Amino acid sequence: MKRAVLGVVAAIMLAACASAEKAGDRAAAVGDWKNAYTAYRQALANEPDNAELKAKYDQAREQALQDTQKRAQTCAQVDDWNCALAESDFALSIDGGNADIAAFRMRAANRVAMGMLDGAAEHARSGHFPEAANDMQRATQLSQTPEVKARSEEVRRLIVTGGRARAEGYRQERNLIAANELAQLVAGLDGSLAGWAQGIAAEYEQWVTVEYERLAREGDDARVNHDWAMAQERYHAALSLRPGGRAAPLEEYVRNLGEAERQLGNRDWNRAADAYRVAVRTGQDDGYASRQLELTEPRPYRVALRSLLVVPARPDGNAWVGMASPLFARVAQKLTQLAERRGMSDVVMELAMTIPQENQPRLRIEALLPDGTRLTTPPKNGIYMGYDSEFVILGNAFDETPITFQVYMDDPRGNEMVGTVDVPVRELVAQRNLSLKGRSVLALKLATANGDGRAPGWMQGMARVEPMPPPGAPPPPGHVATPIP
Repeated sequence: MKRAVLGVVAAIMLAACASAEKAGDRAAAVGDWKNAYTAYRQALANEPDNAELKAKYDQAREQALQDTQKRAQTCAQVDDWNCALAESDFALSIDGGNADIAAFRMRAANRVAMGMLDGAAEHARSGHFPEAANDMQRATQLSQTPEVKARSEEVRRLIVTGGRARAEGYRQERNLIAANELAQLVAGLDGSLAGWAQGIAAEYEQWVTVEYERLAREGDDARVNHDWAMAQERYHAALSLRPGGRAAPLEEYVRNLGEAERQLGNRDWNRAADAYRVAVRTGQDDGYASRQLELTEPRPYRVALRSLLVVPARPDGNAWVGMASPLFARVAQKLTQLAERRGMSDVVMELAMTIPQENQPRLRIEALLPDGTRLTTPPKNGIYMGYDSEFVILGNAFDETPITFQVYMDDPRGNEMVGTVDVPVRELVAQRNLSLKGRSVLALKLATANGDGRAPGWMQGMARVEPMPPPGAPPPPGHVATPIP
């Protein structure tokens, strides 16, 4: 196994070497000796004993050194000292012990540094003190000649004098952020001003304390009003002045509440619940996030069909089944009027029991669930009947997806829809006890409870309706369902 691994590594190194050598050959062919030198050096590092490669490398090195020295001289002749410095740096990377190149590089560095210091002085006179200080530092790092040191001292005095005056101006304007930043910069260039800078820093810290609390209170007000975006912006502004403190966990809290509500809008219940859960864990929750989590997190709910009352007669006044007698007509009219005024009262239920047997339809309820599942109750005779049928769904208090209940009358000649009602999942979750009304449906009573360990798909007293046959196939005489448990 070890030999195999070593073999793979060797193959990779040889491939890399061949690729680098080819790159060097291509560069050499067009006279690009810098890139040829770099590529051959890489290839030679992988094959140090390759004589042919060593010859290519030596030629490229010599040509690259000559070319870069020529370019450095050309750049110097046109006062492009940045170019001259870059070329001399490359030349020294090839021949680090060349005293002539080192001397030329020192000259180029001096000229570049002096140019930087001229720019720094201009920045200082224009009030751009951080830029001036940065250019001055870069210049002194690049060259330490007496000329550069003297010019650097002149620039330093410009920055200190102008910067101190500008910082005092900011101080008078109560722009203490800018005053403190500039004072610390100036004190870093002139230690004798440390006491003055400390005084401004003390004023700044006092202001930060007051401003931090003001912004945090504004965040508190927005949080109370559930304006999560404004609250987050205020807390974030406080934290930009001083990291940490009481605004830090509150910013995380409202940020997650805002994210939760965005996910609610996207109907992504799981991500919304995750965001509410993080908000609770911040320790800043006043109960809102935990309540929302309870409402948002998808959970199994048992939906029970308790009873059904339909209008005794069709819209044209005839009975659903059988011949309509004068007795039927009177009872049907009275029952319908009472049910519409009073709902499911004892009187209404007693009247429903007096409907003649021959006028009592054979009814069942189909439930179309959000996932497309269709369930049915067993058929029962009557216009009012109780049910002991239940099913379990996954839902929450924000889910607008409807569950459709369709009442069918079974007849040897086929099925006939009597009426239909819809209810959003959120209403079942929120209200727990509902009485629904719809066309020809006077009352469909439902009750909702927690799943109590039952998973979505569980049912009792109901059966799954089998899918209809494909188009073109002969329709079945009625809905076909699995046996009801």
